Amino acid sequence: MKNAFPLFALGCAITTSAIAGPTGLQQNYSYVSAGYQYSLYSEYLPTDINSSYDNMSGYYARASINPVGQVFLEGRYDDVSRDRLGFSHSLVSLGYYMPVGKNSSVYALLGAEKLTAEMDLSNPLFSNISMSYSDTAFTAELGAKINIMPRWTAEPAIRVATFDEPLYELRLDNQIHLTEDWSVEANIAHRAMDLGHTQLGELPVLKEMNFRLGVRYQFNIS
Repeated sequence: MKNAFPLFALGCAITTSAIAGPTGLQQNYSYVSAGYQYSLYSEYLPTDINSSYDNMSGYYARASINPVGQVFLEGRYDDVSRDRLGFSHSLVSLGYYMPVGKNSSVYALLGAEKLTAEMDLSNPLFSNISMSYSDTAFTAELGAKINIMPRWTAEPAIRVATFDEPLYELRLDNQIHLTEDWSVEANIAHRAMDLGHTQLGELPVLKEMNFRLGVRYQFNIS
C-alpha cells in the first residue's frame, strides 16, 4: 500500500485525459453518490479470535440538496468491516456555499456525526451476541470545489468532530465528469482520532487512510 497514492493519482490523470472535453462549470450542491471504500489503519485491529488486520473494506453513500439560495443539506454514511469487527460513520449537516470567481466555490457546514464500532461475539452456543460502542459529536467542515480541468472537479476539505477525544479529517474528493449529470468519484481521505487513555496507560492515535471509488448523480430542483 505504500505506492497506493501515486497509483491513485495516476489513475485520476489517465481517466481525465481519456474523457477530457469541453463542459460547463460543475458547482452543483444537489447530488447523490455511492461506491466502494477501502480503509487502511495505522494499527493492527483485532478482527476475530487470533486474527488482527490493518485494513477493512465496505461502502460509502452521500447525498446533498440545495433547496434555496446557497444553503444546502447534506448527509453522509460509510461502513467498513472485516471478519467480526466493523466501523461506521454517519453525518447530517447544514451548509452554506459561496462562488469564488468563475471556476470555484467555497463552503462551510455544521452538523452532527455518529461513530459506531461493533464486534460480533456470536458462537455455536450463543447467537446474535455483540459488543458495540457509539458516540455522537458536533462537527464542522470547511471545503471548496475547484474546476481543475474541463472535466475534473477537485473538492478539498478539512473537518473536525468534537468527540471526547477529537477526530480530524483531511479529504480530497475528485469528480471525473462523464455527462452533465453523471460523474465518477475517486476520493482519498485521512482521519485521525486520539483514543485517549486507560488505567494501563495512553492509547495510540488511530489513523485511517481511506480510498473511495464510486459514482455521482447531480440534479437541479429549481
